[in-house]
Amino acid sequence: MSTSSSHHNLQNWILLALLTIIWGTSYILIKKSLLGFTAIELACLRVSISGLVALPLALRALQTINRDKYWTILLVGIFGSGAPAFLFSISMTHSGSAINGILNSLSPLWTLIIGFYLFKVAISSQKILGVIIGFVGALVLVLGKTGASLEVDVLYSLLPVIATFCYGMSSNITKQKLQNQNAVYTTALAMCMIGLPALTGLFFTGAPDKIASGTVWFPLACIAALSIFGTLIAWMLFYRLVQRTDALFAASVTYLIPIVAIGWGLLDGEILSLIQIGGMVLILVGVYFTTKQVASGK
Repeated sequence: MSTSSSHHNLQNWILLALLTIIWGTSYILIKKSLLGFTAIELACLRVSISGLVALPLALRALQTINRDKYWTILLVGIFGSGAPAFLFSISMTHSGSAINGILNSLSPLWTLIIGFYLFKVAISSQKILGVIIGFVGALVLVLGKTGASLEVDVLYSLLPVIATFCYGMSSNITKQKLQNQNAVYTTALAMCMIGLPALTGLFFTGAPDKIASGTVWFPLACIAALSIFGTLIAWMLFYRLVQRTDALFAASVTYLIPIVAIGWGLLDGEILSLIQIGGMVLILVGVYFTTKQVASGK
């Protein structure tokens, strides 16, 4: 392997690590945000703030991106950020964190299925094995937590499944239709496209009154951090990673996210079980098989 290829692969892994840290931290930010806002208010604020912050870049994007790409970018925004923000926020208020953690790990599976059937992406048996091992690892990691609740509300547990399907669509659309577009500009434009409707909807909720009262400053700060880092910047990194590698490589970040979430739990006094350590090992093995072809430059 050449030095330039090794450097290129190192950058891919750095991007994956950054995404893991950012999105792994997002769960605790969502939890704290829900202390002051409802699920719908949280989702509206999250998407709205992301769109407002992205506005200067989006205006620049209008000058550089061809108009025939606008509908595709809108779809990426809806599938990648808009719909999942609402689906996961609502689900977290009705389903246990263990169930949500497990179902979120369906993203690579949906990415594989959608890529194969809708976009005719060739999938090796090695990658299929990696997806299976990674999902089992995520299952073991989440269920290995002491006191993990598996109480299921079937209706609300369908929401994360739909959200992960959306992630699979967004990843594949980006890879197949926006491969040569600037990831920063396309993300900014996508966030603005979905941010305006979210901002309009926000005024039909109780969020403006809560903000005006000055009593929800901490949850609002958590939402602001979630919007800027966990949504806007994270999706810029994610779409860039999709372009540099493939949709399945990037989607494997959902296997690694629970590891960071557990790290936050350890800082909060939680205990790591031997079963969870085994789950982490399985996840790393799964990610290795899922990404081996990309990492080797094949």
